[in-house]
Amino acid sequence: MDKKTWKKFLIQELVITGLLLIAVAGIVAYVDPFFHYHAPIKGFSYIMDNERYQNDGITRNFEYDALITGTSVSENFRASLVDELFGVTSVKATYAGGYYKEIGDGERRALEYNDNIKLVIRSMDMYFAMTEVDYRNPQAADPTFLYDNNIFNDEAYLYNADVLFEYVNSGIGRTADGVPSDNFDTYMRFAEDRPLGAAYVLPYVSIAEASGEEIHMTDEERAMLTANVRANLTANIAAYPDVQFYYYFPPYCIADWYTNHYVKGDIPALIEQMELVTEEVLKYDNAHVFCFYDETDVVTDLNNYSDLQHYSGDVSDLLLQYMAGGEHELTLDNYKEYFENVENYYTNYDYSWITGP
Repeated sequence: MDKKTWKKFLIQELVITGLLLIAVAGIVAYVDPFFHYHAPIKGFSYIMDNERYQNDGITRNFEYDALITGTSVSENFRASLVDELFGVTSVKATYAGGYYKEIGDGERRALEYNDNIKLVIRSMDMYFAMTEVDYRNPQAADPTFLYDNNIFNDEAYLYNADVLFEYVNSGIGRTADGVPSDNFDTYMRFAEDRPLGAAYVLPYVSIAEASGEEIHMTDEERAMLTANVRANLTANIAAYPDVQFYYYFPPYCIADWYTNHYVKGDIPALIEQMELVTEEVLKYDNAHVFCFYDETDVVTDLNNYSDLQHYSGDVSDLLLQYMAGGEHELTLDNYKEYFENVENYYTNYDYSWITGP
């Protein structure tokens, strides 16, 4: 092959490669399975199963006036039930294993994107609260290129084989087969996939002698928790006074109380942590706090749980109904007595049936 022919061949190859790259980017951007550029295309069957890659696009480009967020304990909430109970149009953007920083940032971006938001429902998991202000889950994906407005760093999205084949190509196939797009009832929902009951919960229990200690929060822990709550929880409440924030403590099961608190002697510390969070949140008139640990029939029935923390879809529905009806709501007048009763109940509970003979 002479020099002239080689040059012509090279130019042709470069042109073809360039056109292919443009075509791939164009197809991904047009379908936009992570909703990074635009709202869903009507009639296309979107696969929604990747919250940390899809959440920001959802909160940026969907039409809604209510946001469901939090950790995995919020993943089983059905948006259709939220819509029915609260008279809203909701989306779900949860972060399994998310610490307060990550969820607070996602919540803030949603509020910045959408002036129409009037309701936020969010879990307040204490296991993810006792950290420094900027702490994030090091095991969780962090696709920051999807969270900014810089189109020049989107190549990881536009030229990603998983995006092209698992989301675009598969979505085209689903559309052709008449499969409906995923929705916010099914998005990240796992309630139907995990069996419930003692046989699945008790293997997570660590049987040990109670320490006999009574552990309280230290001054350093109190300062850390206060800073975390103010930066990643109440800052958004203060910045958006026209939005109603429904924050709740998720009801972990009785086996969790035994394994992670009773035997360690730190039930007093846990109660102090929840009291502190409640006090900080209730400084704002547009904030509501709910706690369900007085629903002892739910908490002590392992048939409601798939592990120590995760409860059934029916329980998830029940929590929404309670919040919509104002049940189990904490106020500045009742929260002290409420937590005193909770502490007494779980400190003096007979856990012997959990540990066995």
